[in-house]
Amino acid sequence: MTNHYETVIPNLDIGVRFYESKVNVSDYVPFHWHNSIELVCVLEGKLTFTVGGKAFEIGPNQFMIVSSGVVHDVTNTPNHAFVLQIPLDFISTYVGNPEKVHFQNGDPKSKAYQRILELFIRLNRTVQLKQPGYLFDCGVIILLMIKILILDFSNGQTNEIDNKGVIKEIIAFIDASYSKSITLSSLASQFGYNASYLSRLFKRQTGITLGRYLYSIRLSAFHRDLTTSAESIEKLYEQNGLRNPGLARKLYKQTYGVLPHKLR
Repeated sequence: MTNHYETVIPNLDIGVRFYESKVNVSDYVPFHWHNSIELVCVLEGKLTFTVGGKAFEIGPNQFMIVSSGVVHDVTNTPNHAFVLQIPLDFISTYVGNPEKVHFQNGDPKSKAYQRILELFIRLNRTVQLKQPGYLFDCGVIILLMIKILILDFSNGQTNEIDNKGVIKEIIAFIDASYSKSITLSSLASQFGYNASYLSRLFKRQTGITLGRYLYSIRLSAFHRDLTTSAESIEKLYEQNGLRNPGLARKLYKQTYGVLPHKLR
């Protein structure tokens, strides 16, 4: 499985990561988190982020801000987007304790929101042209974006979602063990919680049940194997812990838009 914690590897020499993403298929990225602030600006298509148990859908000319360390997943249709990931080390020179800053999405009609959209376009154009000294220009644009985010999109609250880390520990465990037989009772026992309490805690923090998340992880692994392996579909169901092929087909089509055999 893809690592639940994603390390941001800068692709610009000033220490941030920025790229233009073009995705031609529907997909699902399971719960994960970054040691960075992540901004995703959609040009075409639709992305749905689940953050703190709430779903946020963004479409063309909208963007999403994900605070550092916050657990989130992403469901997408075919889309075209800009992605900017700003490591905390880059921000710490200008903002004290950036890991505690909590961001919220603003009003798309506001001047600050529109300004961020304009700066995304300007940043992409600057990166594409690569004129002499362009990294200085990139730095200026990104610092201006950070300033606007801090002044207009942070609410002054400390980012303390899941301060005990139990949700992240559960996600890491499921990511490593999804193909095995896992039940709510076994998870509760593993982490020393009452099963009912653990179920409510996970649902409150993520917005979906533990069972649905486990199935989403298995489907994601199945999809990866389906598109990269010549193994039979029935064998792939078994390898990825999908014990009910009928349910797997139904949920696969809901997530990826087609039945598994259509990709073979």
